[in-house]
Amino acid sequence: MPNSPQTIGESRLRIDAPAKCTGDTRFLDDLRFEGLAWAAPVVSSTPFGRILAVDGAHCESLPGFLDLVLARHVPGENQVGVICNDQPLLAQETVRYVGDTIALAVAADEATARRAAELVQIKYEEFDPVLSIEQSRAARSDYLHASNVACRHRLRRGEIAKGLRLADLVVEAEFRTPCQEHFYLEGQGCVVLPGEDGALTIHGSLQCPFYVQKAVARAMGLPFAAVRVIQAPTGGGFGGKEDLPSELCARAAVAAARIGRPVKLVYRRREDVQLTSKRHPFLMSYRVGVTRDGRLTAAEIRLDHGAGAYATLSSVVSYRAAVQAAGPYVIPNVKVDSTSWYTNLPPNGAFRGFGSPQATFGHERMMDHVAEELGMDPLELRLRNVLRPGDRTPTGQLLEHSVGAERCLKEAARAAGWGLSAEGAQSGSSGKRVTASRSKGGTGGGSSVPAAEGAEETGRRYLRGRGLALCHYGNCLGAAGWFLDGAGARIRIHRDGSISAAFGLVEMGQGALTAVAQMAAKALGVSTERVLVEPTDTQQVPDSGPAVASRNVVMTGNALRDAADKLIPVIQAAAAELLECAPGDVELAGDRACVRGGGEAGSPDGGAVSLSFEELAEHLFLSNRPMAALGWWHVPPLSYDAKSGLGEAYFSYSYAAHMAEVSVDTLTGRVRVERIWAAHDVGRAINPAGIEGQVEGGTAQGVGWALSENYLEEGGRVITNNFSTYLVPTTTDLPEVETIQVEEPEPLGPWGAKGIGEPAIIPTAAAVANAVSRALGVQVDHIPILPEEVLNLLETAASTESRTG
Repeated sequence: MPNSPQTIGESRLRIDAPAKCTGDTRFLDDLRFEGLAWAAPVVSSTPFGRILAVDGAHCESLPGFLDLVLARHVPGENQVGVICNDQPLLAQETVRYVGDTIALAVAADEATARRAAELVQIKYEEFDPVLSIEQSRAARSDYLHASNVACRHRLRRGEIAKGLRLADLVVEAEFRTPCQEHFYLEGQGCVVLPGEDGALTIHGSLQCPFYVQKAVARAMGLPFAAVRVIQAPTGGGFGGKEDLPSELCARAAVAAARIGRPVKLVYRRREDVQLTSKRHPFLMSYRVGVTRDGRLTAAEIRLDHGAGAYATLSSVVSYRAAVQAAGPYVIPNVKVDSTSWYTNLPPNGAFRGFGSPQATFGHERMMDHVAEELGMDPLELRLRNVLRPGDRTPTGQLLEHSVGAERCLKEAARAAGWGLSAEGAQSGSSGKRVTASRSKGGTGGGSSVPAAEGAEETGRRYLRGRGLALCHYGNCLGAAGWFLDGAGARIRIHRDGSISAAFGLVEMGQGALTAVAQMAAKALGVSTERVLVEPTDTQQVPDSGPAVASRNVVMTGNALRDAADKLIPVIQAAAAELLECAPGDVELAGDRACVRGGGEAGSPDGGAVSLSFEELAEHLFLSNRPMAALGWWHVPPLSYDAKSGLGEAYFSYSYAAHMAEVSVDTLTGRVRVERIWAAHDVGRAINPAGIEGQVEGGTAQGVGWALSENYLEEGGRVITNNFSTYLVPTTTDLPEVETIQVEEPEPLGPWGAKGIGEPAIIPTAAAVANAVSRALGVQVDHIPILPEEVLNLLETAASTESRTG
C-alpha cells in the first residue's frame, strides 16, 4: 500500500476556481456547434385539462422555422417518469400543471424558436385544479392520476399506545414547511448532436448523466451504448438537475434526430421557475410522549407532502423523511405515516436534503415544544435522548460506529457557550480531531447573551434569542435505492507520469474535482498536483447512479481505492525490476517508488533505492504493463423491511448540530440571523476548506428557506419567478458561521469519510425557528418567518399577556 504525502485532511484550493473566476469556463450556454438549431418549449397554460387540438400552422411561415415536435413524433416510449411511469415526455391527452410540455418548436435561432412556440395554439377542455395538499387529501373523485396518492411510506416500531401510556406528558403540535425554489445561477439546458447510425451525443448542465442516458435511450428506442452523455460545467444544481435534465435532453434528442442537426434547448429564468421541480411542501403532525425526567417514550408522526403534478422523486423524499422523522434520538415506540399527494402544481422533486430538512424542522421544533412543557433546557433534553454507539435508531438499526450526534451537540454548545463548561462540552469525547473555522457574513457578530437563557430583550425594540437543532442524515441512497448505490472510477497512468482520474458522479459547484484529485493521489501515493480529473462522461465509467445524497466522496473515494488496489501490484512489480528487490518491498511515497526501509543513501551493493514516478511510468509503458484500472464500490447489503419500515435504512449516518442566534426587530418584524455555530460529524475530512464552503453554502440556503424565500403561486402560476420577487439572501443578509468539523471515522468510508453536502442545510431552518420562538416567547411552527408574521405573533402574545395579566 502507498505511504503517500499529506493529501487527505489538507485544505486545498478548488481546482476549477481560477477558470470560473476569470470567465474561461465554458458553461452549456457558451457552447456552439456547426449547424446548431434551437428549440423552445410549448407548454400548457392551464393547470388541469384535456388537450383537444394543437395548431402549429402559424409557425410554418416564420423564416428559419424548422419543426414542431409532438408526442406522436417520439420514436420510442413517450414516458419520462424517473421512478413511476406517470409522466409523459410530451403531453398528448392531459395536462396537469401550468408548464406541462406539449411540444417543441425548433428553428435556426433562439428568437425564432421562441416566437414559434408563442404562435402554437392549444385548445383545452379545462378541469377544476387541485392546488393544495389539503384539497388533494380530501378529494374522493376526479383524481389527477389513478388516485391522488403518489406514494406512501410507514414506520412501525414497538407499541405506540403503550409508549404514550408510559409517558407522564403527551405533547402535540403541527408544523408546515413550504416549497423552495433551487434558483441555481445557471438554468436548465442541453445540446444534442445526432451522429451516425442514429447515435446521439449529449452535452448538458446536469447532475445525473446516467439518468439522462437511460431516459434518452427510452424515448428514442436506442440501446444505451448509442447514447453518450457528457456533463458540461454546471452552474449549480442542488437536486434541481437530477431528473429534470432527462426531460430536456430526451425532448431535444427527438428534435435533433428529426432534423439531422444539433439542437440546443435552454430554459430562461422565468420558464425555469415555472416548469421545474421544487422542494416538497410538508404538513406535519407530531404527538410525543415523555417522562418527567425528559426520557422520550413514544412518537406518533404524520407527514403529508405535495408531490405536484407528477411523482418524479417523491418516493425517495417520502422514504427518507419517514425513516428520519423521529430524529437522532432513542425512542422505543414509533409510528410514522408519510404520504405524497398529487396536485396541479409544478412537480416537486430533489432538493438538497431530500425531505430531511422538512423532517428535521418537525422533530427539532417538537423537541423545543417538549422542552418548554417540561421546563427543561432544550440542550439537556436532547442530550438525555441522543443516539450513542450501541443505541438503535427509530427504525431499530443498531449503531456501532461513527455516531457523532452527541459530540456535535457538545462541540456546538461549547463554541456558543450554551450553558456548558468547556470541560462538560468535551466530556465523552473520543479524542478524535475537532477543527473549527469561521466565516464572516454581512455585519453579524457574536453576543454575550447567556445562551442557556435563550432570549434577551436588548432595549425596547430588539429581542434576541438562541436556538439549536440536531439531525442525522443517511449516507447515500439507502435501502430504498440500494440497487442503484454503486459507482465507478477509472485511474489512468500516462507515460510521462501524469495521472488522469475519471468518475461517474459530477462536479456541480461542491468542489468534487478537488476531492477526487486528493483521493486519487492518496490512493496511489502521489501528489495531488499530478492528478487531472476528467469531465464526467458515460463512456468513461459504468453507470454510477445519481450524483445525489452526498454520495460523491464515499462512492468515488472507495471506487478510486479499488482502482488503485488493482494498479499498485503492477506498479510494485515494475519498480521491483529496476530496484532489484521483491515487489512486496516496494513502497510508493512522495512521488517516488522506494525500497521499503532503504533510505536515500543507497543499497549495500550500490544499487538504486528509489525511482521517480516519471521513471516508473516510462518503465510501465516500455514493459507493456497495464496502466489503467477501473474501480467499483457498492454499498453493502442492507437488512430492511419496507412494510414495517424497520431495519438498516442506511449503511452510515452523518450528524450535525446547528445553533443560531437571532435578533428580532419588534418595530418592523424583521428577523436577522446574527451567528450560527455549525458542528458536523464528517467522519474524516478530505478537504477541510471544501467542507467549510459546503457548510456556509448550506447554511445560506437554510436561512433563506427559514426567513425570506416566500414561494407563491396563483391559480397554478408561480408569481415569485425572479430574484426581485423570490428573495434569496444576499451576503449582507447572512450570519457569521463558525464551522466545527467533528471527526468520527466511518469504517466503510474512504479513509473514514462521510457525506457533508446535504447535512450542511438540514438543521439550519429548525435552529432559526427555535431561536425566534425563544426570542418572542411564542412557538413559531411554520416558515418562512416573514416580518408580518412576526408582528402578528407579537400582537397575539401581547393580547394573551394582557388577558392573563
